[in-house]
Amino acid sequence: MDPNLKLIVKGDPREELQLLLRLKHPDIYPKHCIVISQFHDIISCRILRKNLLSIYDDPATRSVKAPQVIPAQFYENSVDSTSIIKRKKSNYSVSQKSKVVFGIIDFGFDFTHSDFLNHSNKTRFEKIWVQPSKQKNDSKYGYGRIYTEEEINVALYTTAPFKTLGYHPGKNDFMGRGMHGTHVLGIAASSGNIGEKSLAGNSPIIAVDMGSSYVNGSDLSLGDSVKLIEGIDFILQQAGQRPCVINLSLGGHCSDHTGNTLVEIALNNVLKKRGGTAIIQSTGNYFMANCHHAGIIEQDGIKEIEWLFNTIDKSPNEIEIWYENQDRIGVEILDTDGEVLGTSEPFKDSIVNYDGVQNGIIFHRYKEPNSTKNHINIILSKRPDSRVLIVRLKGIEITNGEYHAYIERDDIGQSRFATQDVNTNFTVGSICNAPLTIAVGAYNQEDLLKAPMSFSSAGPTIDRRKKPEVLAPGNKIMAAKSASKFERKSKNQLTAKSGSSMASPYIASLAVKILEEFPKMNIYELRHLLFSSCEPLKSMNESTINKSGYGVINAQKLNELITQKKIQYENRNTTYMS
Repeated sequence: MDPNLKLIVKGDPREELQLLLRLKHPDIYPKHCIVISQFHDIISCRILRKNLLSIYDDPATRSVKAPQVIPAQFYENSVDSTSIIKRKKSNYSVSQKSKVVFGIIDFGFDFTHSDFLNHSNKTRFEKIWVQPSKQKNDSKYGYGRIYTEEEINVALYTTAPFKTLGYHPGKNDFMGRGMHGTHVLGIAASSGNIGEKSLAGNSPIIAVDMGSSYVNGSDLSLGDSVKLIEGIDFILQQAGQRPCVINLSLGGHCSDHTGNTLVEIALNNVLKKRGGTAIIQSTGNYFMANCHHAGIIEQDGIKEIEWLFNTIDKSPNEIEIWYENQDRIGVEILDTDGEVLGTSEPFKDSIVNYDGVQNGIIFHRYKEPNSTKNHINIILSKRPDSRVLIVRLKGIEITNGEYHAYIERDDIGQSRFATQDVNTNFTVGSICNAPLTIAVGAYNQEDLLKAPMSFSSAGPTIDRRKKPEVLAPGNKIMAAKSASKFERKSKNQLTAKSGSSMASPYIASLAVKILEEFPKMNIYELRHLLFSSCEPLKSMNESTINKSGYGVINAQKLNELITQKKIQYENRNTTYMS
């Protein structure tokens, strides 16, 4: 059973749970399960806790997962510089409205910023679903508040549009830095009224605000994996038959990194089935996070890994270790004096005791059903007073020996591996490893060598596929800045931020341009067209190679390839007609 699922088995039997579930057959469902959204064999569903074990054991069920926290891909050392720019004349016209929908799941969308208004000063947002809103709605999802284009336009003509609508995108922005979602959206889809016009500046926008909260010790954490999948469902339902590009600048550290989380399988299923669709993801800013360790353990061998904790860390901490299912690896948690605080043999769960009480648990699972790898999950309720623990691995039965360990993100007090134990490869974000989604790394556009940014995560995936696939500008990117908590509406400012979150929306806007010309293009053709326009970096450095994928995007080359493909399509149609 999934470790997080074990944590929610006990409780009020009548409480409704939100889960992700993988079916053995996409048309056969377990009993007592209400399906909310479905992408082939992956569903989000509602069940009563009393039915959890029967659904887990149901013959129709292949895998069940509890909600997993999904943080934003925020780079904590990004440079914030703000500019106030007078509104300029826009070249936007009615005839220019794109038929390609731009979807985004993030947090904090300032609908009052002029960069999201059309030529008539009306909103380009068709819908904003604010998932954390306490107001319930009558949609199938049953939570949050969905704001319509009409409601947003009414609010725009008031002196206090946030209050009128009932949605303040910067409610948690006490420092006036600007919300993540507004800036990301501005890079991809600015109308050009304040900042430079974006390539998706004519696209209608459908946004899902997963909300900032103090989950996992961070006001930058988003919702969870269930709400993410239902956000994807919402965007595609609203888009209807129109082509659609969705940007996801979010993710964490921990997963199997083979593209086999239920979120990644669902995203892949979307892209397999729905033509005219692309899902673009930021690869993450984890290259220097010191949160990945990898190694080869031999038969009867021992590996010791130092786990270091932040002095101010008051939040839970977590490590996941993934290894091949033919192997058997034991794990012990020790303090610096060598005292064993917890031990787990394959495949037995165990508690961890330190500082005089039980403070953690080790889950040990055989052959997780989606990745087929063995999975060790160590969860601590608090950091140890010593601020150092030793994770000792023992090679009990070894055929392969490869293992990977990840420390989960914790934005208020990140724990880390000791420097000597760090492996900076395989650091792509937790939900960015699906075969058909496009993962984007950041490069320094001010650098003549176009070097990847120091923080930008490196591939490959653990099953050795190329991720990220492409690099885009990610250094001090200027785009829309949202109003702070204390402002009634946007001041139409711009701000500069750095990160792979700033690179991803640029590639997403290029995908919009492709689908404007080829609205039914499948994801395989789109990926080929996009990657063919990349310029490989001339480097023998392993880290640079693993960060850069197919290379730096060349928009001019992409335009040339689009033109060539249009001619091919026209010639093909002419030949067919004759």
